[in-house]
Amino acid sequence: MTQRELEDLPPDECFRLLAVGRVGRLVYQDDLGPLAVPVNYAMAGHDIVFRVEGGAKRAAMQQPMLAFEVDHVEEDSKFGWSVLVRGIGAEVDLERVPALLRAIDGHFPTPWAVGIHNVWLKIVPHTVTGRRLGAERSSPMF
Repeated sequence: MTQRELEDLPPDECFRLLAVGRVGRLVYQDDLGPLAVPVNYAMAGHDIVFRVEGGAKRAAMQQPMLAFEVDHVEEDSKFGWSVLVRGIGAEVDLERVPALLRAIDGHFPTPWAVGIHNVWLKIVPHTVTGRRLGAERSSPMF
């Protein structure tokens, strides 16, 4: 049976992969425990930026630590990568949104759900880690 080596990714490669993604999962605690919800996002430097109407994601920015996860999987070729960011969340003041828009690298976060998403949130990374399935390797059959 062929499997793949698991490679740890350096931070610069993690940020490069984050920049090509469009949808990630915001991870926070609610009343029932850990929760991971998908959001459309963009990168402004190393900060992760997304828009919401308000609600639970906006309230989550008050938690002492959040996580954000992005991955890519190709099941047929058994290839993939995953990046996990841990950091502090913040709401972006309305007067700072123009500067934030200028700092966004590439695409802007465009929510898929209907509604007015005029609350801008960001996660400032404290740590970033990533892994990728690399070279193929034969493993013993047990």
